[in-house]
Amino acid sequence: MNFLDIIKSSVLNVVNSIKFVETYIGEVVEEEELKIKLDEKLFVTEEQIIRTSNFNEPIKNGTKLFMIRESGGQRFFIVDTILENK
Repeated sequence: MNFLDIIKSSVLNVVNSIKFVETYIGEVVEEEELKIKLDEKLFVTEEQIIRTSNFNEPIKNGTKLFMIRESGGQRFFIVDTILENK
């Protein structure tokens, strides 16, 4: 393996390991000071939320949200609410 192949392999490994976006389904656990539970250990607060014009309504306890996490960041976009299948 020559030097160029080693560099190419290293770059490909790094690119393949990067998560450009992550999706989450979160549940609102606190309304007043917004707190969203993404999993057992990960909670998101109002300071980490980016609201879009498509989602600027009040959020109630128990509401399930479809969210996207910014690449490498601590900010989350609320995409939409999730409707329960009956």
